[in-house]
Amino acid sequence: MPLRVGKPADFTVDERATFVAFVAAAGEVDPVPLAGLIDRARTLIALDDGSAVIATAAIKTPNAGYRTGVFAKAGVPLLAAAHPLELGWVHVHPEHRRQGHAARLVAEALRAAEGSGVYATTRSAAMRTILERVGFVVSGEPYASVQAPGAALTLHCLAPA
Repeated sequence: MPLRVGKPADFTVDERATFVAFVAAAGEVDPVPLAGLIDRARTLIALDDGSAVIATAAIKTPNAGYRTGVFAKAGVPLLAAAHPLELGWVHVHPEHRRQGHAARLVAEALRAAEGSGVYATTRSAAMRTILERVGFVVSGEPYASVQAPGAALTLHCLAPA
């Protein structure tokens, strides 16, 4: 299956719109600012099955206020400066799960991070397992999810190389 990796500008307007729609459909992020955030990302990754996108991931460049807020909510504000990039928008279509796609996308995303400190947040046990396999460690304490009231997010950090 073809894996597409590049800067947002390397993707056509239609490809970016497809990426936005796919990520928004997962229901894990606020869809309103998503298009603008995707355009600010460092790297977008999309896996296609020949007819449609079936998985996505990205290395995001979050604004400083958002990033420091995440680390403050987890109770580890001093770690924010060492982790300027965020792994996010990792989503695999339900019909294509449990085939190693998420792990493949995460590995590709980390290559794109080029040794910078990266963090990720998740409320998924499966994603926590993938993150730990590639060297992320849980940092701080779980905190309340805005997108999923009643759920807790965990912060995971990967130190700079």
